[in-house]
Amino acid sequence: NIWTTASLDREEQMQYWLSVCAQTVEPVPLQTCLDVYIEVLDENDNVPLTEQPAYYPSLLENSEPGTALVHLIAIDQDLNNLDELTFNITAGNSQGHFVIDPKTGVIRTTRRQIDRETQQEHVLG
Repeated sequence: NIWTTASLDREEQMQYWLSVCAQTVEPVPLQTCLDVYIEVLDENDNVPLTEQPAYYPSLLENSEPGTALVHLIAIDQDLNNLDELTFNITAGNSQGHFVIDPKTGVIRTTRRQIDRETQQEHVLG
């Protein structure tokens, strides 16, 4: 049996090659060795992070529907394929002024009119 003495983290090291030898205890010992390949399986233990901790885009009121506001770029160290990330707006969009493309992370305006006199800023989560 092979045990680890510490936790393994795939993001630090993905695989290990070990040489394991067995030897008899005799005046003239006999020995055999073999190589063991160990692949560390990934666990979803990292939070996806955007390139910036906060984005501060600006937008003219009465902008055309579909105006691109910001392009979020995120990285998840647990994923081998970035296509597996999806984006969604979870807060701050109760009036439906914005929509986000779940695959690209681009936030756009909708047909709802944005009026600065009614609301000067929108904080999305």
